[in-house]
This record gives sequence, structure tokens and C-alpha cells, in this order.
Amino acid sequence: MSLGAERNSYASYSDGNIKQQVFELLDKNPLLTSKYICQLLGLRYEQHGQYIRNLRSQWKRNTIERRGVRSVCFHCRRGWVDVGWVLGLDFGDVGFLERIVGVGWRLSRASGRCRFAFWRDALGRMEWFTTGRVNLFVRKPGTIGHVYQLFCNGFVKTGLISDIRVVEALLKSIKLKGAHAVFDVGQKLPRLTIDLFQKSNGVRIKLGDLSHPTAVEVEFAYPDWAERNERLFEQLNEFLKRLFQPQNEVTPSKFPDYVR
Repeated sequence: MSLGAERNSYASYSDGNIKQQVFELLDKNPLLTSKYICQLLGLRYEQHGQYIRNLRSQWKRNTIERRGVRSVCFHCRRGWVDVGWVLGLDFGDVGFLERIVGVGWRLSRASGRCRFAFWRDALGRMEWFTTGRVNLFVRKPGTIGHVYQLFCNGFVKTGLISDIRVVEALLKSIKLKGAHAVFDVGQKLPRLTIDLFQKSNGVRIKLGDLSHPTAVEVEFAYPDWAERNERLFEQLNEFLKRLFQPQNEVTPSKFPDYVR
């Protein structure tokens, strides 16, 4: 549509309240500039430009206050927890493998060191490795409650862990690895992807994606290099403790008193 035809379609706006007219235009198209609004309403930009800019700012402020973040949804959430100090996964122990398979866990078809057991249900899935690490993948909506429930489905309801104190300690130690959060703003956004900080900080932001045209999507993940550094620091800390510990001092138990 040409500018003249579009101006004629909004000719009725010149007779009413300018503020209301500007707000109605912005409700239909939030990307309109002040100069283009003046052209649509038949106003001189040199005379009314500042007033229209103030109205645009007011409209944005009122829209944010009225809408806010109406919907925040985690389309997925990833985390991990170490269960090695409670349960070990030994593929050489046939009895233990029969036990976990009997309660719903499955064994991967991989061979050698890549083998793992996995759990899958309506909330998501878990991967249990021989090192004791359990990776959790929670489907939409990936709330923290669903993370806890997925873990309990695989370990508590199956009877693998029965001590409530152990369960509470494991739930508190679950670490967030990454998530995909969607913030619905209620209006169509221009398409834009910001991946400048994806490698360094594990953050990618998407606007106006075809799957969510009215939402801001934030994908974030705990960088692998940060997790490696954290493990190295823990190993170094344990080494220094053993190095400077007196020989005659009794080493305390690694596990809590309720784990035997």
C-alpha cells in the first residue's frame, strides 16, 4: 500500500484525540516511527515530532506495565547430579543390573566405557553413567519441580533410594546445566538472533523466531570449560588437603553419617 493510500485510510484520526490515535496505531504496529506516525495523521513532523516521540515512550511504558512478562515457560531444562556416593553403576555386577532393569531402567546399546543406563517417562529422561553422574533432561514445562519429580521417579519410586535424608541431599545437589526459557511479550517481534556470548558464556537470545514470533527466547547452558575448571579445582583442593594433613590424624568419612 502506498503512503498516500495508507494516509487516506487514517484520515479520520485527524479529527479525534491525537494521543488515542497514536496509541491505536502503535497497538496495530509497534514498529512505527514518530515521523511515519506524523505522516499517517497528517501532522507536521517539525511541529509535532517531539510530542509524538513522548507519546511513543508513554505507550511503551504503559504497555510494559500492563503486560509485563505474562508468560515465562521453560521449554526444557538440563541438569546433573552425582549419585556415586550412594549408588554405583557397575556393569560387571549382573545382580545390580537386573535390579535396575527390573524397576524400569534400560541399558544403552553402546559398548565399553560409553555404556550407560537411562530412564524415560512423560517428564523427560535421565542418563546414568558408571562415574555416578546422572544427567537430567526435562521436557516442557521444565520447572524445577519437574526436575525433582523426574529424579524421584527414577530413584525413589523404584526403591533404589529409600532414605529421605539421602534424597533431600541429592535434590539439593542437583546442578542446573542449561535451559531454554521463553518470555512471551504479547506482540510480534522483529526476527533477531544474538549468539555473541554463546561460546564464552553459553547464552543465545532469539527474538521473533518462527516457533515463537511474540516471545523472547533465551537459551543458556553452563559452559563445558567452566565445569572442567570446577572439577579441577575440587581435585586440587582434595590433593592439598591430603598433602598438608598430619599423618596421625584420622581421615573423616567422606559420606554423611546416615550413609553406610
